[in-house]
Amino acid sequence: MKGSTQGHFEGRLVSLRRLMKSRGADAAVALVREGYNWETCFHLSGFRGSSCALVIFADAALLVTDGRYLEQASGQTDLTVVDQGRGSIMEALKKELSARPEIGSLGFQARRVTCDFYDGLKGLGRELIDLTSEFSSIRRKKDPEEAHTIEEAARIASAAFKDTLSSFLSGMTERVFAARMEYEMRLKGAEGGWGGQDFIVASGQKSALPHGKPEDKIIERAENVLVDFGARHKGYVSDITRSFSWGEPPQWVLDAHELLSEAQSEAASLLEPGRPTSDIDAAARKVIERAGLGDLFIHGLGHGIGLELHEPPTLSPRSDEVIAVGDVVTVEPGIYFPRKGGVRLEDDYYISPEKTLCLTTSLERKIFRIDARS
Repeated sequence: MKGSTQGHFEGRLVSLRRLMKSRGADAAVALVREGYNWETCFHLSGFRGSSCALVIFADAALLVTDGRYLEQASGQTDLTVVDQGRGSIMEALKKELSARPEIGSLGFQARRVTCDFYDGLKGLGRELIDLTSEFSSIRRKKDPEEAHTIEEAARIASAAFKDTLSSFLSGMTERVFAARMEYEMRLKGAEGGWGGQDFIVASGQKSALPHGKPEDKIIERAENVLVDFGARHKGYVSDITRSFSWGEPPQWVLDAHELLSEAQSEAASLLEPGRPTSDIDAAARKVIERAGLGDLFIHGLGHGIGLELHEPPTLSPRSDEVIAVGDVVTVEPGIYFPRKGGVRLEDDYYISPEKTLCLTTSLERKIFRIDARS
């Protein structure tokens, strides 16, 4: 991650320091434990290990990690890398802060630390300031390179989905279909799927469950199969939903998909800086309500994506957020008939300084029809 990309990290640190100063934080720390919160450290430094403390001062930044990652860290970041030594990460952090007695306040991510880490931070003797929102705002604004990486993740996921459809066999289960998709993604250069969360592969009546997990249920002829999936590429994820049918899809599926296409288009046309996300949700919801199916659209319209599958902003009736330049969001209206099945259509959009771009054009917006081999 060093070299031409290092300027991105420095720019992000400059932005974070500006926010730190506005909140009165003399320094800030991002903690990674057993991989949890790796995204924050990676975004600000390029380092992607499972244990570290990223410490940001007004005039410098350093990365504290243990012997397993010293060589890796030196290759991934231009920041000063500090050996944690034989003590705990909190002991190493205390040592670094003791060398700077002028640091009276320390920013941290209250939503990203465990209780024992929080107790350790309190023991450092500095005023603690919750900078969760500030860290998040830096991550939320994607640059064109990040958007391109998500677009490439979508291209890989799309190709894997199509190849899995091409290899569909009679008797294939939801679980096998999901596993085959991730296998294809890895073959095509992705790190894998989302990681930590299963794809959604829900067939027949199960497709009425917006988050139906793949099971050992056999996919039957002429039933709707809802598939929500994405690849992780260079740390970033894509998020796509399509439906397919073995043989001719039921007419209600085709009708629902046509309605969802209209709802998605209406919403996507409003993706512009300054637009309340609740207005975008409302635009899609009105299309479905006019068809008399409003009570069957049972979730929000979308969410941000990036290094995580769910990031700010949220597109829902309850959201008070607005669209901003740099957002990458999903638009995913759905209709779910109890005890019958459901259809959802999901694509990813990037709000660039010039215009809004769809990042998932690599996969057609249609109900896919396949013929199974024995």
